[in-house]
Formats: sequence, structure tokens, C-alpha cells
Amino acid sequence: MPEYAGASKSSGKPERTPDPAQERAICHADGPAQVFAGPGSGKTYVTVHRIRHLITRLGVEPSHILVITFTKAAALEMQERFFGLMEPERPPVHFGTFHAVFYHILRQSPQYRDYSIIKESERRKLFRQIIRMHKRFACVQEEDLNEVIACADACRRTVSGPEARTLSLQKLGAEDIAFLNREYEAYLREFRQTDFDGIVCLCLALLREHPEILAAWRERFRYILIDEFQDISPDQYEIMRLLAAPRDNLFIVGDDDQSIYGFRGASPDSMQDFMRDYPQAERIFLDVNYRCGAAIVDAAGRVIAENRNRIDKHIRAAKEEGTCRLVLSGSEEEQERYLLGALREKNRDGQLAQCALICRTNYGCALWAQKLRGQGIAYVMKEAPKNPYEHFVVRDLMAYLALADGQMERRHFFRIMNRPVRYLKRESFPEERVSREEVLAAYRETPTLQESVRRLFRDLDNLRGKRLSLQIHYIRRVIGYDVYLRDKYGAEKAGELTGIAEDFQTLSARFASYREMEDYVRQCGEAVGGECAAESAKRKEREEKGLQLMTMHAAKGLEFDTVYLPDCQEGKVPYVRSKREAQIEEERRMFYVAMTRAKRELCITAYQSKSGKDKPSRFLTCLRQPSSPPSTSSSNSAASRYSSKASATASYSSSSSM
Repeated sequence: MPEYAGASKSSGKPERTPDPAQERAICHADGPAQVFAGPGSGKTYVTVHRIRHLITRLGVEPSHILVITFTKAAALEMQERFFGLMEPERPPVHFGTFHAVFYHILRQSPQYRDYSIIKESERRKLFRQIIRMHKRFACVQEEDLNEVIACADACRRTVSGPEARTLSLQKLGAEDIAFLNREYEAYLREFRQTDFDGIVCLCLALLREHPEILAAWRERFRYILIDEFQDISPDQYEIMRLLAAPRDNLFIVGDDDQSIYGFRGASPDSMQDFMRDYPQAERIFLDVNYRCGAAIVDAAGRVIAENRNRIDKHIRAAKEEGTCRLVLSGSEEEQERYLLGALREKNRDGQLAQCALICRTNYGCALWAQKLRGQGIAYVMKEAPKNPYEHFVVRDLMAYLALADGQMERRHFFRIMNRPVRYLKRESFPEERVSREEVLAAYRETPTLQESVRRLFRDLDNLRGKRLSLQIHYIRRVIGYDVYLRDKYGAEKAGELTGIAEDFQTLSARFASYREMEDYVRQCGEAVGGECAAESAKRKEREEKGLQLMTMHAAKGLEFDTVYLPDCQEGKVPYVRSKREAQIEEERRMFYVAMTRAKRELCITAYQSKSGKDKPSRFLTCLRQPSSPPSTSSSNSAASRYSSKASATASYSSSSSM
């Protein structure tokens, strides 16, 4: 049995004794093993101590050990923690990501020695070039490029099914995407290049087709340890199985409840697949959460228990202190006031840097970034910040509003002249400033198009004099912009896009004029751009003192004293495009991951409008106390409940019934 008492050589802090489940995992010898590691259960601790055990107790040659994680940062962190245990020695254990290891295997083979990885900017440029070269892609516009590339990537993966081949652009089908991929892959082969998905496919083909190469790598990597196994794709898993055979010294650590990368081909089924493929494997449950307080563990457990496709497990909390609060407001504005008030209080207490505000999407983060800036609350976004008003839906609506305001520049007409479709041509707007008479004259020979022009200008006339929110309502409902989105992108994608239009319409009610809103949007764009000022003194100060603002995906693997989960509404959590049961379950896993980032305090907020249009997420139903009577007032002092004395058990407060 290994000895763990004493001080860590890297930190000087005493090494804690592993619990019985952790000790079983650390001391596992040969053959396959499957470790179910719940949130905060010490999986990295177990992995690095197991590597030390293999070397110091079982006499395994360090160069025969391969440790795989999903990100470079995680690989470096695990390597440093391992070296800290082994100082002053630095045994030559191999640490790396899937792609780094697979690319290394490719570069060591004569078939792919001269291959390089295409840069992302060049990759986008190549897809754009192929789309512009072929008439079959005429319906694809610049704002569609990201979605087209994402769909093409999904279809190139050997495991993708019909769901991955669904594209919301109605005029593109599976044959179009297949053609696009053939052109793209032909270019890569010609110039001896690959992309990240290609690395996996090429490595799998290499090992399958060249037994001598496979045998050499099997001899090299006799013990394989994989972290975050629930995020593995089927092709990556197949490569690991090939490398591990016939010894099958495959030690995998994961949690099906934290599988949130379905768009990469990952599935919670990977943990069950391992059980099927290795029925002889030792199975160990790390079921003690050392991170979160009992109230948070209890609430998160109730949420994830609603999923059907999961391996049943019961997670226990190692510590009792901590609170979980559910705050339901009567409006979005009330939720905003409450959260900003709570954050200001944290700022006054000097606790803001230990807090995180976690949103479902990057768009949601950008909206909250503006609200935080408006209140002077410092924040940090690790992800590249995006300006929510650069979204094409907002730009379309802004163009209409600018024209209604009398800004008759040609660029605004170019943006909206065929949204909805009117069959107008750019050459019918010859001057920088558009004249109604000139455009009508351009279509004097085609009465049908001339009538379309008249209707367009009548609509612009009708917009003038209305409040901004009513103008946007008119654009969407009367002019037919929402119908245009549905016709072009399909009902599923249109739900997301009209949601963005709805958010912008709500925002517009705050402004007295278009010029006032235009100034606000411009300032937001400048502020977002300013966030990228590298290594500036302000940036360093924000990182030291600011709130952490991020998406649920980006939060994975992190932890904070206090976590706020805002906007937990239907359509946002779960995301509006998630319709099938498998998608809803992944959304619930994402919410579970976000909840379990909190160590001491978790605050979940949502709002319910009187009209019933805005409804709290279905994920929150299991968190409400059945005995709590609904409040008669939507403004029922949620803030005072929030600041009440913390308890060791869950405390769910609401200001309106669900």
C-alpha cells in the first residue's frame, strides 16, 4: 500500500490521506479500470498518485506511461502536479491531448511525415472560396459561414448520423454538404495538410492499415490513462482500444453526468460502452464531493437525477457549509436589479474575484458584460468577447430603423432590400443616398417589382413616429422579417434568431430615439473591443479584482466560492434549439456542471412575466420547496432573502410561483 502522509514536495502542504475509493483507484495494477469521478471528487489527485504508484511501487518504466487529457492547459497542470510529487526527479511520462498524441504518431510515420495543420483563418478562407466558386451555394451568405462549416465538420466525422447532417439553411441538403467536403478534403490532400478532425481520422486509418506501426506504438505505450473520458469521441475511443490491446492496461476516469460536448461527437454512452467492451474491468466510484457544500450537492443531484440516460450514482458532500438559492422574479428588469445589487455587495466586501457569473451562451455573456460595465462592476472574460449587436439579426433591424430615421444611405438598403425577399438588385441603388423616385424609375419596365419598391417605402413611412419597440414589432410581424427567418433557416434555427430579435426589441424600449440607441450600440462595440487590450494595467487589475464571466462550456473544470446562474428561462436553459430528448439531457448535464462549480454559495435566478411568455426553466421544477406558498407580489424582497444568514442546508427562495 502506498504511503501518502507527509508534505507535498511542490507546495510544502501536508498530503491528505485518500479515501477508500480513491485508494482503490490509485493502487489498481494491471488490466482495465473504470473510475466514475463525480464533481470535486479528486480525479486529478487520483490520476497523478496512480502514476507515481505505477513507477515507485510496481516498477513500471515511466516512458511506457501515456496520460491523455482534453486540453493543453489540463495536460500541463497534471504534468506539473505529477512532477511536484516526484521532485527532484522528472520521470519521462508522456502527457498530452488526444490531438497532440495522434499528430505525433502521424509525424513519426513515413506516410504523413510532411503533413502540417491548416490554420483556422486559412481554413475559413478555403471554405469561403469553395462556396463562392459554385452556384449551388448561392444562397449562403457571410453570416451563414460558421453554421455551414460546423455542419460540414459534423458530417466528416465517421460517427455522425442524420442529426449531424441537418442544416437549418433550407436550400442546402446533404448532397451539397458532401460536395463541399469533397472539395475541401481534395485541397488538403493536394497541399499535404490536415485539420483537427482530420488528425483523428488519419491516425485511425494509419493504425488500422499498418500493423507494424500499431505494434510499435503498443510496445511504447503499455499503460494508458485517460482523463474526462465522457468527452471522448467514438473515433478517439477506437484508437485508444487499438493502442491498449492486448494488455488492455486502460485506466479511464470520467463522469457521464458531465458529458457536454455532443457537437464534437462525445456522448455519455462512452462510459457504458467501456463497461460493455471491458466487462472484466474494475469499477470504482469516487462518490465524495470535496468541493461543494451539502446544499449545492443536494440541489445538483436532484437536477441530474431527472436524466434517464445515465449511470445511477449517489454523490455525498464532504462539507456541510454552503447555500443554494433559487430566486424567481416577476420580470427581466427585476432579476437584473437583484443580481447587480448582489454583485455590488460582493464588490464592497472584496469578494468579487471569487465569484463567477455563468451564462448558457456567449451572447448571454455579452449582454451581461454591458450591464456590468454600466454599473462599474469589474469583470473578466476568458473567452474572446463578442459584441451582441454585431449579430446579423440586430444589424438587419438596425438598418430598418436607420432608414426610418431618415438615414437613406445605400448601405442600409443593401442590407434589407431582400429581407424579406423582394427580388431587388443592387444596381437599382446607383447613388450613395437613395432616392425613392430613382429606385421606382429603375423598375419602370417591371410593374411587379415596382410595387415591391412602393410597399418597401410605405413600410418605412409607417415606421416613422412610432416608439422603437413598436417599430421593431412592425418590422418583424407586418413587414415579415420573422417569416423571412423561418423560411430561410427553418423553424428550429428561426426560434433562436427570433429570440435575439425579441431581446433587441426589449432593449429598444429603454431609448427615446434611434440616435440614442445607435450611440449606445456604438459604445458597446468600442467597449467590447477594448476588452482585448493585451497585458494592459487595467486588464491585470480586472483579473485580480473582477467577477469571472463565462459560458457553461467554459466553466467546466473550474471552481469558485460563489456562482450566479442568471436567465434560467425556457428557451435559454435549455437552449431553444434543443428539442430531442438527447439534446435536453445534454442541456441538463450542462446545467449540472455549472451548478457544481460553486464551493460555498450558488444562486440561480429566473423570471416569470405576467403574460406567461417568459417561463422559468423546467430544470428548476425539482428545486422548489413544495411547502412554500407562492408570493402575491412579484417584487417580494428577494434581495433581503438573499442576504439572510447562510445555512448548511439548501435554501430556495422565490418571489413568484413557477
